[in-house]
Amino acid sequence: MSYKFDTLITILNKLDRREHVTARSLMDEFEISDRSVYRYMDTLLTAGFPINYDRKKGSYTFDEGFTLTRPSLSTGEILGLALAKKLLTKFGPGFENSFNKLEERLAAKRTDVTGHIILSSEELPEKTGRYLGFLHQAIINFQRVEIVYRALSTSQVTTRKLDPYYLFFEGGFWNLRAYCNLRKDLRVFALDKMISLNTLDEHFVPRPVSPHEELSGAFGAYLDGEPVEITLLFDKEIQSSVLRRKWQQRQEVKTLPDGRLEMKFAVKGADGIRNWIYRWIPYVEVVSPDWFREIVRGDLKKSLLRYDPR
Repeated sequence: MSYKFDTLITILNKLDRREHVTARSLMDEFEISDRSVYRYMDTLLTAGFPINYDRKKGSYTFDEGFTLTRPSLSTGEILGLALAKKLLTKFGPGFENSFNKLEERLAAKRTDVTGHIILSSEELPEKTGRYLGFLHQAIINFQRVEIVYRALSTSQVTTRKLDPYYLFFEGGFWNLRAYCNLRKDLRVFALDKMISLNTLDEHFVPRPVSPHEELSGAFGAYLDGEPVEITLLFDKEIQSSVLRRKWQQRQEVKTLPDGRLEMKFAVKGADGIRNWIYRWIPYVEVVSPDWFREIVRGDLKKSLLRYDPR
């Protein structure tokens, strides 16, 4: 069996080097019958190798463009690979090492083809990079983790055991979606707010959690509020700026007769969209719901007092 495997490898290498390969040359080299040669070729074809017999050359060959050592990469594919490396290596040395290994396997030429493209992403903190690796392993192994966590809003420090489900990147930060055994519910935890993280010798039975469904109703990293539909109006002069991108998967957009832009968002809680709205002041108005309109009105009044305290 090992001799047969070695023979298959030798045949593949010959084809990859574009040698003249015929049934007779293989019979002579390996001292086998023509029936054995055809069995070897059938085995390679069944394994998915694109081998044909070129009558003009009188030789077995790989399909045009196929190679064992180097994929045929187009200029666009090389650019895409370089851009991905340039962006993701900012997330820590683990990503950079992975890309270097990938390039070695692809036998891609290492040239900085994107030196003229500047990506503004800040480098990922070393601790966050390590946590990504630990959490990735914990998620695929259904392994519980323990964190010491400083809450973003209150700065309160707690120790929690989590059942990790998925990681997502939002607003420049990595976040973990996990079941919190302290709060007995699903929560979002920012990796940069984790003081420490340890994997435990404990496993959990996963709950039916759909990242796509959860994130489609999110605005930013906020996933846990009550569902609410928010309607906003934007002045005509900033319409092009607001429409430059899609801000949320469930948004609805309509241009009104007076030129203003109406946008509706179905979100989970108003906290995520609240800060986003303020970036458009004074060109935005909250139409509904009324309770959220009053919250925004109160925030604006507080802000005005900073400029006119009388």
